[in-house]
Amino acid sequence: MGTLTARGRLFVLAGLVVAGGGMTVGLRSLTSVGALLVVLPLAALLLATRRPELQITRSVLPRRVPVDQPSDVTLELRNVGERRTPVLRAEEELAYALGDRPRMVLPRLRPHEATGLTYRVRSHVRGRHRLGPLTVRVADPFGLAERSAVHPGAAELTVLPRIEPLVGGPSSRAGAGGEATLSRRISLVGEEDPSVREYRVGDDLRRIHWPSTARTGEMMVRQDEEPGHRRALVVIDDRAGAHAGAGSGGSFEWAVSATASVVHRLFAEQHEVHLATSTGPSGAAAPMETIDHALDVLADLQPVSSSLPTGLVGAVGDFHASGSGLVVAVLGPLPDEACDQLGGRGGSCVAMVLDRAGYRGRGGETDEATARTLARLGAAGWRTVRVRPGVRVADAWAQVVPSGVTT
Repeated sequence: MGTLTARGRLFVLAGLVVAGGGMTVGLRSLTSVGALLVVLPLAALLLATRRPELQITRSVLPRRVPVDQPSDVTLELRNVGERRTPVLRAEEELAYALGDRPRMVLPRLRPHEATGLTYRVRSHVRGRHRLGPLTVRVADPFGLAERSAVHPGAAELTVLPRIEPLVGGPSSRAGAGGEATLSRRISLVGEEDPSVREYRVGDDLRRIHWPSTARTGEMMVRQDEEPGHRRALVVIDDRAGAHAGAGSGGSFEWAVSATASVVHRLFAEQHEVHLATSTGPSGAAAPMETIDHALDVLADLQPVSSSLPTGLVGAVGDFHASGSGLVVAVLGPLPDEACDQLGGRGGSCVAMVLDRAGYRGRGGETDEATARTLARLGAAGWRTVRVRPGVRVADAWAQVVPSGVTT
């Protein structure tokens, strides 16, 4: 439905005043001028009720972008009516994280003629962001009346977590005479080697691992991990109470970025990657089919109002029960009982523990719960690092996964 603009309403008001004055003093010419001032915006309002017949196609390239990277949105508008459209003004509705709404002027289109418009968006907030619908406004040449029409249809832009390149860990030649696998790199400085198992009849005696045999009192042999069959579990703490700070500078966004960076590294080294959250169902670690699958999951992740990290304990327990492999956890402070349940898991477990005190603006203080978590996990055989604001993911990773270690 059309509406009068501020100018149109002013014309009507002025026309009524002039016409009333003309009738009061008996001047027909003045009354006619007043009537004309009233009729003009009403006629414009009648013309503005005609809705342009437009077909709108929206494309987004690329549809998936990392944080702070641009994406181009192209709108194709086609006049599917039998009349030429007037000059139109358009405004695209955008999610708040994508910035200001783009405003455009559309040229007049002949019947079945099309035109294209392109604008660029960029977001510093990960997630799925909606683009559209498009609101089109038509006004008369004098700007007295206008009509707004919302054309349904929208597109989606997925903004992925920031990924930092990580060094250290295995090369792609691991298991074929090259560097050691990532889990064994960590176990060399941990308490036990998950690539060692008990001797079975028929095993090659040359594969006996004498240090483990001496330590356990049982005959132990080394088993190789084959490329493409190495396992890894990555757990992110999604409890809202385990984090502090807001937006991109908060600990939760650091945790998401760290998780994405670790997963990216593990996929590059042909690990079978499982991803779990600390509040998910116990043992519900989902296998990630591709790196894109994992990044899409992390793009959607939001903090959960839960205090118990049942998913973390269950996922780690089930993962180790089904075989050896690397565990990487990005955590906030854990309850003492959860730390105790994670004990005895072996040397292939690493944890990046976020210090809430720093993210709350108290950089000189130490969060007591964080300190206890670091101490208990360290005593349980985990390799740990405390994460404060400003610490790069790559630097934290380098502290828990030493480079240059070979078997």
